[in-house]
Amino acid sequence: MFDKLIGKWRGDSHEQQPRQMPQRPSIAMPNPPQVRPEMVNFDIVDGALVTTVLQSKLLGPDSADLVETILAELEACEQVQHVIVDLENIEMMDSSALGMLVFLNNRLQLIEGRLVIVNAAVTLEQMFRITQLDRMLPVCRDVMKAVAIVNRAA
Repeated sequence: MFDKLIGKWRGDSHEQQPRQMPQRPSIAMPNPPQVRPEMVNFDIVDGALVTTVLQSKLLGPDSADLVETILAELEACEQVQHVIVDLENIEMMDSSALGMLVFLNNRLQLIEGRLVIVNAAVTLEQMFRITQLDRMLPVCRDVMKAVAIVNRAA
């Protein structure tokens, strides 16, 4: 029906065959996300997986690798459903990293888990406020407060 409306708008008869669009190349990821345990340290505190990111920058494909690594660890720890991401070492992150955090949050919600961000630099906290992600993802100053938030949610 939409094609018919567009055809009338252009002055074309809607009885004509639709135009063939040229084939676009496939938009496949050149490097799918990988599990990279050297990116993070993991601890379990009161039933929550505390993930400390070891890199100073979280850009592009590294953010997808980080989420893949967290999900692999979460799968290995069967009883854990909440994740606390400690950003104490991160000085800079881009929009793909924010998107990956939203993706991780959505995946955790499927298993009734929560994601909490901890120790974000002032510039990163401002970025969370500007993008309004702080409304979706709690941002705390210390790990024990984050543990209290996820345990209260449970």
